[in-house]
Amino acid sequence: MGIPPDNNEIDRPAFYSIDLKRGIPMRFLEPSLAQEIVNRTMNIINRNINVMNEKGVIIGSGDQTRIDSIHEGAVRVIETQSGFEICELEAEQLHGVKTGINLPINFQDKVVGVIGITGNPEEIRKYGELVKMTAEMILHKAVLIDEMRWDERLKEELTAQLLHGTENLHPYYFERVKRLGIDLAIPRVAIILTVENPSEAYKWIRDKLGKDDLYVMHSDYIVLLTKVDLKESEWNVSNTLQQVEKWVIELDKYRQIQCKMAIGTYHLGVEGISKSYREAIYTLHVAEKLDPFKGIYFYEEYKLPVFLLRANQSGIGEEIGPYFQKLKQQDKNRELLETLKVYIEENGEVNKVAEKLFIHRNTLRYRLERITDLTNKDPRKTKDLFDLYLSILQNKIK
Repeated sequence: MGIPPDNNEIDRPAFYSIDLKRGIPMRFLEPSLAQEIVNRTMNIINRNINVMNEKGVIIGSGDQTRIDSIHEGAVRVIETQSGFEICELEAEQLHGVKTGINLPINFQDKVVGVIGITGNPEEIRKYGELVKMTAEMILHKAVLIDEMRWDERLKEELTAQLLHGTENLHPYYFERVKRLGIDLAIPRVAIILTVENPSEAYKWIRDKLGKDDLYVMHSDYIVLLTKVDLKESEWNVSNTLQQVEKWVIELDKYRQIQCKMAIGTYHLGVEGISKSYREAIYTLHVAEKLDPFKGIYFYEEYKLPVFLLRANQSGIGEEIGPYFQKLKQQDKNRELLETLKVYIEENGEVNKVAEKLFIHRNTLRYRLERITDLTNKDPRKTKDLFDLYLSILQNKIK
């Protein structure tokens, strides 16, 4: 996964192109919804049903041959805003109609379509209001579901914008955030979740989040902005880590989903969210290379490699020195590099290093002197050892 420079934005989720000034777009009758109304109402009364849009065009019918034709009876209903019964004589005079009853479909006090029942008006009149009410209930439910989905997508888009900081946010941003019930004063930290099957994990993790948690689906990972507990203004880290560990275990055990999670730190204020997010991104990048078999990465444990990565991006990483490259060129069997690695891991305790490498202390002394000759840095000196360590670390995270 590539890391964007500090002044770049991540790709925004490909949802709607959202105009923050307007509200939820009203959903009028569409062919799929119209046909759903037809199918469900026909099951109730066992009569042919037609559904016409706001222009009188048949967009749903039990008789598919009538789809896309103009229904003049529906046009009259739209013009008069009231029901219209068609007897045999009128059916002969009007175009594209049969005997029956046509009633307006109302939504928010507006006629948005017409529903027609084919048959003798005397026989089907008793079904009229039932069919009309059923159609309007289906429409209201569809609109509600559509608005809920829109709100979720809008919420996700607003969250994505929050990841980039507040400096360039549109004035309408905070108005829209408030309408969706997002409280930006709630303390949150960023968590990056990566999995092989993002869509399945996305559905699972979304159900586990609290009402104040936010999330964004990215092409390469999922961003979680989870609410955290504060104790005397300090982040209760252990609670967050326990929750993340639980998620990782459950995904692996019950869903057979291997995942990795990188956690940023908590920063005060809304602007702190973008800082936490970037910490999590950088942490994931370096930690996957340094500890590929771990499942949870915490920024606090990877501050130094993250610093090196950012130094490399800013062009000052070369100042560390090419000590790793010098060793690699002369170390054909990688003995020196392995010795230096173990020497660092064992904090320079000679006996432990020799024992772990299965070599004599004199052999270890010779290798350390050889490292000094090649790099002009003596591992037995703290400052020189730190320089060597930085060079090795820098190479690993490239």
